Amino acid sequence: MDDLLTVEPFGFFTRDALRAGWYVVWRQLVRIVPLAVGALLIGGALGGLGMGIFGAVVGGLGLCAASIWGALLIPRLASQWAVAHYGYPLTGQARVWWAIVWRVTVVSFIAAVILTPPNFVALSLSTAYKGAVLGGFGKLLTAVLGLVNFAVAVLSTGWAMSRVTALQLSGLPVALLPLVPAPIVTEPMRLTAPAEAVSFETAAAVAVAAPLTMAAPVAIPVASAPVPSPARGPAAVEGKRQCPKCGLYETERGSVIGWYCTICGWREARR
Repeated sequence: MDDLLTVEPFGFFTRDALRAGWYVVWRQLVRIVPLAVGALLIGGALGGLGMGIFGAVVGGLGLCAASIWGALLIPRLASQWAVAHYGYPLTGQARVWWAIVWRVTVVSFIAAVILTPPNFVALSLSTAYKGAVLGGFGKLLTAVLGLVNFAVAVLSTGWAMSRVTALQLSGLPVALLPLVPAPIVTEPMRLTAPAEAVSFETAAAVAVAAPLTMAAPVAIPVASAPVPSPARGPAAVEGKRQCPKCGLYETERGSVIGWYCTICGWREARR
């Protein structure tokens, strides 16, 4: 009977939730930020040329495209994280997207309610005391609260992703594939004694010296050639483990399932 995969969701204020959320967030940012900045620059350039309305439309469409692209990246990046962490992908992109988004939205709403009073204080200080020490403190407080909101977004994304992964992958059977034994390399046979010198005589001398007799066959040991060991490429230098099934070094190591091959699907047996 195969073992069943057990996946526990992360706590909210944990390093695992922070790492999982950052795995998704930074991969979103490096894609959508250049698109959004490019759309704004093109819109500003068109506005400077006297086509303000057209520039505003281009900039708005670019921001909308960046937002839609960022939303579509959520289930794909979450599935990639599940494969890297547990060895199994997530199924149902729409279901995964909704399960992550509504959890992040609820957490963001709660954080917004909690941070509303300090945001109001920071805005009041920066507005009423411009150029003064209290005004600078208000601006600093606004920047700190912005960082807090970003941290909450990252933590909530990682926490929600771990919850969705636990709901989908818990209870799946873990295939215990038999390990392929390593090839046996035979060493060549070596002579323990030096070979005797053989003197060559002419056929006539041999015929005169002794009558022709049939010599008994002598078994001559044949040295077997050593089996060449598989070539090790750059992946072996990087510390990747060789797949015992396909012989390649396209392996990754998950924190739960151990080593697995991204080519043939081999996974390290866990008893």
